[in-house]
Amino acid sequence: MAGAEAGSGLLPQRKPSQSSGSPFHPKAGSKSGKSGSPSLPAQPPKSSQAQPENASTTDMGLSVVNQNLKCPECGSERLYRDGIRYLADGSPVQRWLCRDCGYRFSESSLNNCKTKKKGGAHGKKALAVEAEKDIEKRAAGATETADVKGKIVELLWQLERDGRKQGTIANYRKNLMKMLREGVNLFEPEDCKAWLAKADLAPNTKRNTATILDKWFEYLGVAWTKPLYCGEHEIPFIPTEQELDSLIASVGRKMACYLQLLKDTGARCGEISNLKWTDIDFERKTVRVKGEKGSHSRMLPISNKAVEMLRNLPKTGESVFRDANAMRACFSLQRQRAAKKLGNSRLLQITFHTFRHWKGTMLYHQTKDVYFVKEYLGHKNLQSTQVYIHIEKAMFRSMDSDEYYVKVAQTKEEIIGLLEQGFEYVMEKDGLAYFRKRK
Repeated sequence: MAGAEAGSGLLPQRKPSQSSGSPFHPKAGSKSGKSGSPSLPAQPPKSSQAQPENASTTDMGLSVVNQNLKCPECGSERLYRDGIRYLADGSPVQRWLCRDCGYRFSESSLNNCKTKKKGGAHGKKALAVEAEKDIEKRAAGATETADVKGKIVELLWQLERDGRKQGTIANYRKNLMKMLREGVNLFEPEDCKAWLAKADLAPNTKRNTATILDKWFEYLGVAWTKPLYCGEHEIPFIPTEQELDSLIASVGRKMACYLQLLKDTGARCGEISNLKWTDIDFERKTVRVKGEKGSHSRMLPISNKAVEMLRNLPKTGESVFRDANAMRACFSLQRQRAAKKLGNSRLLQITFHTFRHWKGTMLYHQTKDVYFVKEYLGHKNLQSTQVYIHIEKAMFRSMDSDEYYVKVAQTKEEIIGLLEQGFEYVMEKDGLAYFRKRK
C-alpha cells in the first residue's frame, strides 16, 4: 500500500473537477503553488485575477495562442506566430499570421481597430454577412480598377502607334496611375477636375496633367471641358559653384561622378542616365548625349575631373548609370546627409535640374551669346534660353559698367550676323543699327 502511494506521485495527475478543492481550481488562488504533489502540469493554472484579452504566455513561459484572439480580417482562430514587432518606445509586440486568409496583424493594431463583438450564433451570422458584403465590395472595386487599367494600357499602345516618344508615354502612365491609386474615378470628368483642383501641385504640373486628361477622355469618347491652368515662370534657384562642389564631394563615388557630369555638360538627368560606355570618348574628353523631350543630340566636353571619375567606375554593364528615378531616390538621401553634415540648408534646394540652370547661367555670363547657350543645352526654341539672360543680369549686376565691343549694321544680313555672334541690339540712328557685346 505504501509502495502504491509512493508510486502515485510519479504519474501525471488527471484534471480535477471544478467541485473538488483542487489547487488548479480558480478559487484556490495562491494555494495552487503550495501543493506537495510533484505532478507535471497538464494545464497551466488559472489565476483569480483577470487575464489580458490578448495574453499569449502562461506562468511557465510557454507560448500558447489565446483562443479569444481572432483574425480581424476573416474572424478565424487558426493563427500562426509571425515574429516580434518593436514599437517606437522599444516595447515588443507579438505579430500573427492568419492560416486561412494570410492576413498579418499585431496585437497593438488589433487593440486599436477593435470593434464591439457579437456573441453566440447571432454574432457568427452577422460576421459572415459582413464578410460577404466586404468580399462583394472588393470584387466590384477590383473589377472597376481592372477596367480602368485596361483602358490605360490601350491608350498607351495608341500613343506608341501614333509615334509618341517613350518618355511621353511613361509620363502618361505615371500620372494616370497616380490618380487611380488615390481613388479618382477616371471615368468621371468632374471627379478628375475636383481632384486636380485640390491637388497640391504646381500650376505647370496641373496644366500638364490637364493635357493628359484631355487626351484620356478624347480616347474614351467622353465629352468634358479642359480646365485652364496658366503656367507660372518662376526664377530657378542658382547655387554657388562652391556649394555644388561641396555637395559633389559629400556624396558617394558613383553619385559624385553623376553630379560632376551634370555640372560639366548641363544635360538633363535622363540624358546622363542613358549614357553608355561607348558614348564616352576618354581621349577627346567628350560625351555623346542623346536628347530628351525633343532636344537635339549633342557632343559635349567634360572636365579632367569627370574623366578620372569615369575611369574609376566599375564597368558592370553596357550603361554607365542606373535610370533617372533610381538615381534621384539615392540622391535625395545623400543630399540630406550632406546638408546636415555641412550645416548648409541651401543644399536641400539643389536638384538634378539645378545643375542645368547653373550651367546655362554661367555659359551666358561667359559668352553673352544666347544662341550658343541654346545650342549647348539643346533647347528647341530661344524662349527657353532667355530665362538665363534675366538670371545672369540679376546675379552679376556689378558687371554693367564693363567695356563692350560695339558694332554697326546697315543691311539685314549684317544684323543677323551680329545677333548670331551674341551682340545685343542697342539703338538705331541715321539708318544705322548699333549693337554691343561685353568684352
